Amino acid sequence: MAKHNKVASLATAISGGDPDQSKTTSEIAADKNMGYKIRVLIYDLRNISKDEGSQWRTLQTTDELYISGPYFTAREASIIKGAICVLEEDSEPSETPEIVETTIKKTMANFFEKRKASGDARPCGPHDLAPIYEAVFGIEKEEVQDERFLGRLRRQGLPAVEDEPKPAATAGPVGGKKKHKGK
Repeated sequence: MAKHNKVASLATAISGGDPDQSKTTSEIAADKNMGYKIRVLIYDLRNISKDEGSQWRTLQTTDELYISGPYFTAREASIIKGAICVLEEDSEPSETPEIVETTIKKTMANFFEKRKASGDARPCGPHDLAPIYEAVFGIEKEEVQDERFLGRLRRQGLPAVEDEPKPAATAGPVGGKKKHKGK
């Protein structure tokens, strides 16, 4: 319990008190909606060359880290990028936690340095990001190969993303026109 309180207070401090911006990577991975979307992104990154749907979805992203539509709304992307990297198995959170965006970019910087040192300076393919996302969010590779997950992905696909919710006034009538008998 003390660990959870420490993580929560660090996340709140980083987010400036906004509860929607004070999530941890563990909370996001456990979230029914965002956790599913993260898993779809990981699946797509791993299967971009084998699955046309994966290829199509990844090509629709506008963010260098693939944390954008069609996977996430602008608000969700902001929450994910600003999430505190703390996994359940971490024994004690650091006094200076990193956010997801910083962690991924640092990891990729190390990756590029190692590639350059080996004489191979080519940019990585999206599939190289999948293990990073798995580590950051504490998601096992097997979770995106699980038949229940794959069945849901086949049935539902990726929920449509609307970056800005429509105001109620422009949404139109809820039930349409009422019909009166005899008219």
